[in-house]
Order: sequence, then structure tokens, then C-alpha cells
Amino acid sequence: MKPREPVAAAAFGVLLDQSLARIEAVAADGRNFDREAVRWMSDVWDNNTFPLFRVAVARTPWGRERRARVALTWMADFGAERRAWMVRQAGSAGHRLEPLLPAPEAVPGRDYRGVVRPRRIPLTADMAAGLAADYDLTGAQVRTFQVERAGDRLVGFVEVVAGRRFPVGSDDVDPAELEMWLDAVTEARFDSGDRAPVTVCAGPDGIVVGLGGGGLIGAKSGSVYCDDPYWHLSGAGLAADRRTPPHGEHPAHPAPLRRPERLDGAALAAATLLRGVMWEIRMVRYVGEVGAVPIAPLCRAFAGAGTQILAAGRRHGARRREEAFRRLVEEWLDCAGPALHHRLWRWLGRAADEPHIDESTRSWLAALAPQRPRSSKTGSTPGLEPFSQAELRLASYTAPHQEREASTVLNLAVPLHPEAAPDEPWTLRTLKIGNTGRFRLHTTAFDGPHRPEAIIDQDVVHSFALPDDALTVRRADR
Repeated sequence: MKPREPVAAAAFGVLLDQSLARIEAVAADGRNFDREAVRWMSDVWDNNTFPLFRVAVARTPWGRERRARVALTWMADFGAERRAWMVRQAGSAGHRLEPLLPAPEAVPGRDYRGVVRPRRIPLTADMAAGLAADYDLTGAQVRTFQVERAGDRLVGFVEVVAGRRFPVGSDDVDPAELEMWLDAVTEARFDSGDRAPVTVCAGPDGIVVGLGGGGLIGAKSGSVYCDDPYWHLSGAGLAADRRTPPHGEHPAHPAPLRRPERLDGAALAAATLLRGVMWEIRMVRYVGEVGAVPIAPLCRAFAGAGTQILAAGRRHGARRREEAFRRLVEEWLDCAGPALHHRLWRWLGRAADEPHIDESTRSWLAALAPQRPRSSKTGSTPGLEPFSQAELRLASYTAPHQEREASTVLNLAVPLHPEAAPDEPWTLRTLKIGNTGRFRLHTTAFDGPHRPEAIIDQDVVHSFALPDDALTVRRADR
């Protein structure tokens, strides 16, 4: 009978397994791609991959359980949304995680100066009224407008720059940046030539953000964040200051471990490799990088990694654990195949350069290095060519500011080849239109596949349009 993993440790491994499986599922076909889900789940493992390995290498079941509980508490402390996700994902695999986690805190925090910090909060009617009271929305302008299809729903993002209606002690300060996330978008109309003023209305029927004289974006719900270093002087900031405990009284984020054990040997190599893979997947947070990372193949190569890591760490004796982690890395490389070795060695090479790694492990890593292909990178974005059909997944426009020209990024799902069968998965392509002179979008641009019209010369996109004026983008020099 195989030894059972303690509850917290097993749940920790399951969270990684579930993340990889879900990311692969939403990246398998460009027509179902959910960029935000991929970004969100891969971001979880930025600071939690190494703690999982430290749990695995603990010498006793109780040690693994203790480390796992501390690590999971720290992971869950980054917001109610993450905590709920952890409980839901662990529960789907039969692990009750909720009793192990503290209740979520909803109190705003303070920075190192003791100044209350803004946070992202739901966009309600009261919040909309507060924004209009604290900031000059009548003079505000849209800096970024973005709509994308996340799975089967539309989501939006609008960033506006606005002056303040409250004193800050100086007139020579940059305007505030107000960021609004809109969920379940119902309608979107935007023209880059019509970016001011901005209005924000919220009520029981949803949210409507007015953009210029004729533009708008409507959604069922949303949230807002005030990216303003002087927010603590606003009406909302002063109110938050009154209900926020003084600096030092509010519990800080717990450290993952007071004295985290330093990883070494093959465990360090495996942890460095896996974290690097999650970093690569997380590159989709930059909309211009979508389509450049082979997300689904990477997820398939590392499927079940959480369970595998814990199993390798359970081996008794340092030598057996080292052998188990070496086999695990080699299995990952075999599953990835030669086409991905250059990406994986990019991270394994970092482990090989660690000054404290022992010579035996260094020699083992050196033996893996020749497996790298000598050809140019695979998975890079191919040259651009006209598309017979395309499904718009994201449209993002950024207005000119701070000596930067206007720009547009489009993410498209396109067939792998012109003769592709209807049931073949589509791939993702990214178009970047620099020096954008005009950007116009209507919600109908996201209504299924279209036959676009594009002018592309030597991989420079001069214009892109979808039928019935659903989307028009062109460079200023066209």
C-alpha cells in the first residue's frame, strides 16, 4: 500500500495539477482561449513553486504537513478570490482545504509610511458617485480601451487619466490613472477620435461607462482601482483611513516559512525549471505576447507535476530523493520533446549556474545540455500573412502619451492552415499596429469568425478591418 500524503501537502500538489490541467484546457483551441484565466493561474505559481518543493523535501510527514499549512495560508492571503479558487480546486479532487485556511480579510492596508493604500473594489453606484466627486471625469480621457473574449464571455478594461478635485499641495503633479475592469460586457462602442469626456454610471442593472460623445462600454458588473499616489487625500481615501487600523495593528502577510530550507541538487533544478515554465506561460499577461508561447504543449509535458514532486520527495534518504528528482526532470524533458528543449534548458541552465550546487548534479545537468537543438527557436511568431478567416479574441488600443505613439494589439484565432477541418483546433496570432491613426470597435466584432481585410507589407500591418464596420484599425500614415 502506498503511503498517503498528509492532507495539506496533498492539497498543495493538487492545486498545481489542477492549474496545469485547466490552463491546457483553455489554451488547446484559440477559439476557446481565456487569456485572463491563464495569466491568473500561472501567476499563482510565481511565489509558490519553490514552497511546494520545500514541502516535498521535508523529512517527515508531519514536517511536510506543517510546511504545507504555512505555505497554503500565505498563498490564500492574497485575496478572497484566490482563497475561494484554492478551496474550489482542492475540493474538486476530494480535499477539504477551507478548515485549514484563515477567514479572508477585507480591510484596506497601509504602506510602509502608514498611508492607507487604494485597492481594487466593486464598481457600485456609491463608488461611481465617489469617483465623480474626487476626480474630474468631465475632463478625463481614455488612455487604454480593451475588450476580449475570455472563454464564452466578454470582458473589458478601460484606463482613463483624470485631474483631481481635491488638493494635493502642488499643481505640478501627473493626473491620476483610474482603471476599470468590466465583466460580462453587453455592449461596446469606441472611436479613438472620441475619447473625452468620461462618465461612469452603476446600478442594479449593471454598469455603463460613457466614452466621448458616442462611445460606451456596458457590463453586468465591474471593479475599479485608483492608481493615484495622492489617493489617501481624496474623499474615498480619507474615509478608508478612518476605518483602517493604524500601521502595525493590521496583520501582515505571513511569511511562507521563517527559515525556508534552501533547495539543492536535482530538487533545485526541478523547481527552477518548473517555475520558469510558469513564468513563460504567464507572459500572456502582455497582450502582445499571446501566441508566442506554446502553452498547451508545456502543460502536457508537466501534467501531474504536483503529485510527482511530492512522490519524489517521499523517497527515504538523500541519495534516493536526488535520483527521484533527476528522473522527474528527465521525464519532463522526454514529454516535452526536442522542439521545446531550448525553452526548458533556458531555466535548467540557471540551476546549473548556482554556486552552491554540488558537482554531481552539475555533471548531470551538463549531460542534459547537448539535447538542446541548434536550430532557431521553435514556437516563435511566424511571418504575417493574410487570413482567410479569423475570430477576434482581443482588441486593445492605447492612446499616445508621454512621447509614445498610439498603438493597437489584436489577438486572433485562426485556422492552422487553409484546408483545416472544422474540428481541428485553431491557433492564436497577434497583430501589432504601431502609430495607430484610427481605431474603431463595435461589439459585433466578437460575433464569431469573420473574413478580415488586411494590408500587410513585409510583416508590417498597415490596416485591419472586419465586415460591417465592426472593427477598423489603420496606421496614421495610411
